[in-house]
Amino acid sequence: MQPEFVTKPAFTVAGKSIHTKPMTPEIPALWNQYGPSMGTLPHLAEPDVSYGVMAHFDQTIGELDYLAGEAVTQTDDLPADLTRWEVPTNTYAVFETTLTTINQTFAYIYETWLPTASYQQLDAPYFERYDETFNPHDPNAKLAIYIPVAKKA
Repeated sequence: MQPEFVTKPAFTVAGKSIHTKPMTPEIPALWNQYGPSMGTLPHLAEPDVSYGVMAHFDQTIGELDYLAGEAVTQTDDLPADLTRWEVPTNTYAVFETTLTTINQTFAYIYETWLPTASYQQLDAPYFERYDETFNPHDPNAKLAIYIPVAKKA
């Protein structure tokens, strides 16, 4: 499973966030909370596309911040209960996966690919991108995981 490398410009994601552990039931529960409002935010940058953004991973306690949301072009008139995160311009290693295999894909990235790759992960948000073809009720629905990387020195 080799990634594709892409450079993605900076963008803003608005949505609901939690502080949690990776791969816990809290993350799908957050999507269930946010899901009914999808497509209703003002100034959507990518209609029918959503993001699961991860940041601030603390390896000592195994926790991170997770945001379920959508990319927006402006944040002036967002609902007060939403959080917004800025995702900087980066080069990303992009791995395609499905809902059924997402845990195995993350395990492959961190246990197999990154330790042997000529790239290192940057200290920046990484994310799941769910495009307009994604169906959350289909366990084989495809999504992409974006890991910010730079060539090792």
